[in-house]
Amino acid sequence: MRLQHLLPSSAKRWVKEKGTRLLNVPWNRFNIPVSLMPYLKQGQLINLVDVGASQGEFTLSIESYCGICKAMLIEPQPTRVNELKKKFPGPRFSIVEVAAAARGETVDMELLNWDYSSSLLSLKREIADAYGGRDMNVRDIVSVHTATLDDICREFRDTIDLLKIDVQGSEAQVIAGAKETLKRVRMIWMEVSFKPLYEGSETLERMNALCGDEGFVLTHLEEGFHSESTGELLQGDALFLRKF
Repeated sequence: MRLQHLLPSSAKRWVKEKGTRLLNVPWNRFNIPVSLMPYLKQGQLINLVDVGASQGEFTLSIESYCGICKAMLIEPQPTRVNELKKKFPGPRFSIVEVAAAARGETVDMELLNWDYSSSLLSLKREIADAYGGRDMNVRDIVSVHTATLDDICREFRDTIDLLKIDVQGSEAQVIAGAKETLKRVRMIWMEVSFKPLYEGSETLERMNALCGDEGFVLTHLEEGFHSESTGELLQGDALFLRKF
């Protein structure tokens, strides 16, 4: 039996933290992006809007690290919404079953077997090695409601310290429907693509321009996943801070 199987989780975490520090590898026990750490103070509660909340892992990590005063989690998949409601009870959290987009309508959305990659946009199937062997076949098609972030956040009138956007290629649609909301946002943490993986999706260059038009500057990039065959970087995460 390996030694790691004999260690309690707290000891494993301590070993990992010490080892990564010695090797100068960024890591933190709260599993929040390293790029966000300088802008979030432990114990200083923030207001968060989590667009594309999925299972809520990002919100949980922020709650563990600095704490949340008020959060809105936005997710279109019905089963995920039910999970979120159980995971985040109480008045501090609101769960909204909708997809943030450029306008409000009802659309068909393909739910993939690997549903973390489900999107309002259709997957580009020709980039097969981009998905690391995950099952990207469509398991179901559901009707979902879309709405602009301005409409969704109409009752969320406080300053938004952190807007997280993880919507699998439809980031430009979210920004297009958030003109008023973005005026109250301090920073944006967004998944970005270096190559279009969905039909009609935009790449980092375009998203940088769109966010720049709304008063934000790109300050940090963290790499995401690569093509299995070529090693090409396909996706990552970007931090945009308000310029003024």
